[in-house]
This record gives sequence, structure tokens and C-alpha cells, in this order.
Amino acid sequence: MLNIIIVVILVALDQLFKHLATQFISSIAPVTVIPGLLGFNYVHNYGAGFSILSGKVNFLIVLTSVALAAIALAIIFHKFESKFEEFCFVLILAGGIGNLIDRALNGFVVDYLEFLFIEFPVFNFADILICCGVGLFMVYTVKTEFFSKNKKEKGSNE
Repeated sequence: MLNIIIVVILVALDQLFKHLATQFISSIAPVTVIPGLLGFNYVHNYGAGFSILSGKVNFLIVLTSVALAAIALAIIFHKFESKFEEFCFVLILAGGIGNLIDRALNGFVVDYLEFLFIEFPVFNFADILICCGVGLFMVYTVKTEFFSKNKKEKGSNE
């Protein structure tokens, strides 16, 4: 139940931020928020991350829906090895739902955050959730596998 509440709150925040971006940033030129670091730049992304599969909205909706349904079922039926692993996928699910809502309702995803110190696509809060979920899961997996391997090696050496 807590996972559902977290997902709902994160999706609501994502949709709020996108609404605010549409209301206040869409009609102005890019704005620097933190010089040399971060700015607001309102864009429509007609593809997935880095605009891949641009223009393939229906395909992206179906693919995303299937992936998110699988993640949701895994969360609901507690198919993860740890609460931390489950939390990683809660972040991914929330971000995926946030972008899916945009894609299904508008045919594009609203992006509004831009790094100014590197050439990087404009992104949004949902993208941050997805990247944090994936990144944390990768670190967790590497850490878990590393310690598991070390335990096995120490056990066989004794």
C-alpha cells in the first residue's frame, strides 16, 4: 500500500511540474536558473529518452504500458529480493507513468529542465525518477553481486 501511495504522489508531482512548465515556461525563451549549471527550456519530446523512436507514439505507448504493467505486478506481488530493490522499481514505475500520461494525452512528453554545463537533452522530473531508479538498482546489483562473490570466495578458501 505504501508503494502505491509513493507512486501516486510522485506521479502527481511530475504532472504538477509539467503543468507549471506549460503555464509559465512554454511562452518564454530558455531561462538560466543556476548560471553554468541548470536552466528551464520548454520542449516537446515526441520520442523516448534522447528522442529515440521519435514519432512512434503508439508503439511507445504500448511498449511502455507493457513494461509498466510488469513492474507494477512485480511490486504488488513482492517479487523483489529486498525493499530497496522494490523501491528502485517504484521510482521507475512512477516516472514511467508520468511520461506515459503525457504521451497518451498529448502525443509528446513535456520536458523543461536543461543542464547548461554539458550537451544533454532537456528532461523532466519523471526522467529523473527513472534514472535514479535505474541507477540505484545498478549500484545495488553490483554491490550485492560483489559481496556475494566475495563471500563465496572466502568460504571456499577456508
